[in-house]
Amino acid sequence: MKENKKQQTSSEWGHKVLRIVNDEYLLNSVIPVQGKESIDHIKMDDLQYEYEALNMDGWRYQMGFALDDDSFYLFYKKPLDNSK
Repeated sequence: MKENKKQQTSSEWGHKVLRIVNDEYLLNSVIPVQGKESIDHIKMDDLQYEYEALNMDGWRYQMGFALDDDSFYLFYKKPLDNSK
């Protein structure tokens, strides 16, 4: 019975990656990773607003990393509601 309960409580997670840039021209520059459509481009000036909006929507920061010299990336995740 405990095994069945564990399987039912496992939830799926959504993932979001933000690419943060300083300069406007970098917003549309080539990204050195696959899946460009899954990366949201954010200008540094908009980061505080975006952070607050993500938190309000249930997204939680997981880690940050850099793949190039012109930007850095923030990785967020949140549990997906499968009851719909």
